[in-house]
Amino acid sequence: MNRRSRISGFRLISAAGALLAGIVFFAVPAQAGYASTSCSDCYIVTTVTAPASAGAGTGGDYAFQVTNNDPKETLKSLTFAAPANFVITGASGPSGTSVSGVPGSSVTLNLPAEPTGSSFTADVTALAPCAAASPAAWGVSGVDSRGETNEVQWSSSPLSVPFTGTCGLAFTGQPAQTAVNRPILTGFNSTGDPLAVQLTDAKNSPLNPADFSASQTLVTISVVTNPGGGTLTGNTATSSNGVAVFGNLQINKVGVGYDLTANADGFTPAATSGLFTITGQITTCGSGACSASQSTATTATSATTTVPAGDFLALGLGGVTFTCPHYTAVSDPADFGILDRTGAGVANSSATATLTLSQSAVQLSPRPLILWQVCYASPASFPAVPGTSGTAVIGGTTYHTGLLLPCILFPHGHQPCLISQRYTATGGVQLTFVALGDPFFRG
Repeated sequence: MNRRSRISGFRLISAAGALLAGIVFFAVPAQAGYASTSCSDCYIVTTVTAPASAGAGTGGDYAFQVTNNDPKETLKSLTFAAPANFVITGASGPSGTSVSGVPGSSVTLNLPAEPTGSSFTADVTALAPCAAASPAAWGVSGVDSRGETNEVQWSSSPLSVPFTGTCGLAFTGQPAQTAVNRPILTGFNSTGDPLAVQLTDAKNSPLNPADFSASQTLVTISVVTNPGGGTLTGNTATSSNGVAVFGNLQINKVGVGYDLTANADGFTPAATSGLFTITGQITTCGSGACSASQSTATTATSATTTVPAGDFLALGLGGVTFTCPHYTAVSDPADFGILDRTGAGVANSSATATLTLSQSAVQLSPRPLILWQVCYASPASFPAVPGTSGTAVIGGTTYHTGLLLPCILFPHGHQPCLISQRYTATGGVQLTFVALGDPFFRG
């Protein structure tokens, strides 16, 4: 090979080497340095303890050993940079160390004078975010007594912790039965506490308020099961200290078996509430007779009872579906209950109820007028017209169903039964009957 060939080859190889060097320079993070535990003028950082994984929204404790290999210098400050969106909530070093940057994405330990060649431990506590890249790599840097900023190195590769799990949501209380267009709270009849949604970490524990996700997170509540076709209002709130509070949730239509779900961006799975009822009205009973009534375009119903003062009469039309075998009902179904202050049924309670079908409803029925009846649904079994007994799931509970027998068959009472049926002056039908406990009925 002549001189020109040798020179050209040298230049080509040199250019390729320079390109490779440039690639290596940009591919290796500057703060990672080159792993070395034997350098004579650097500071070696070794991970002593770290969590096996960083669960979404959970805290972890990290311990690092720092060794000074420089015989002429000391380390003045040491900075740990957490992975993106992590929050460092605490740190400590040798006696006399001051800490700055907490809480934040990085922390600086301002170190006391330490002898050349000494080792010390630095401890850092950090919260993982609700969403992060995985694995989550840490950075480290420092300033020595000469002002040099590039002599702190990891003992091997940078600390990298796998990120696992997701943050979620949980209702802190459950919605209770109330009336249409009234606040849905945790107690019966719009009593108790506002409905609240807790932001949770990967362990289903309340999210630490120091976490970036614990404040100013928009939470939205929606209806999942909508038996009445109701509209939910007051259903957005911004979290504070990890909790979103909903003080004025309302639904505008009667329904038995509503439930709710809470959602927020970056939080999975969503939270789902228990089932609850929205009724037409809830009347507080005093001394003497207690009455309530409801009506729609095709159906009117009323109930009268005598119960101890402080109990409640709940009544509504619509928002539920059930049938009785061998009977075609045409009225709107009624939701009825005699309840105590907690919303539980009052034992051994009864009421005289009426169910009035309009002329238009009657005209829709193919049955002879003499066969109008009450299709009744009760949590407890009851005597029914033979061949009409069955069951139906209403609001997540199994009810016994059937047509009511005449009250003349039960001289001692204690059974739901049909008192009478009559035709109204407007061409409708009115059924009067005994209702026990917390039933549903339709005609």
